[in-house]
Amino acid sequence: MRSRTILIADDDRLVRESLHDLLADLGWTIEEAGNGTDAIAVLSRMHCDLLLSDVDMPDMTGFQLLSWVIDPGHLATRPPVVLMSARADHQLGLAAQRAGAVTLLSKPVELPAITSLVHHLLDR
Repeated sequence: MRSRTILIADDDRLVRESLHDLLADLGWTIEEAGNGTDAIAVLSRMHCDLLLSDVDMPDMTGFQLLSWVIDPGHLATRPPVVLMSARADHQLGLAAQRAGAVTLLSKPVELPAITSLVHHLLDR
């Protein structure tokens, strides 16, 4: 079975690096993007099995990126999207799910939670 590819879109380099290291050590292939525009470039050139995206990025919000991903005209297969935010609360979580995200994770992301979620989404 081929390695699954996860795209991490976050303007915080330390968040990207910590998630990259954790998930790569578990055997997944990791791509990184520092903003929504770069994430779209990655998604446009290669298949990703999961998108982990920050909500608050400077050029495009995670919600705008999610909207692009779920638009049927952009990708042949749509990866599940998990949004992350330092200001996560119940209302934002509901908004994320209504917009099409699998869930909203609170930052800093708890590593056991992200590991469990990624296994659940990719190892089916």
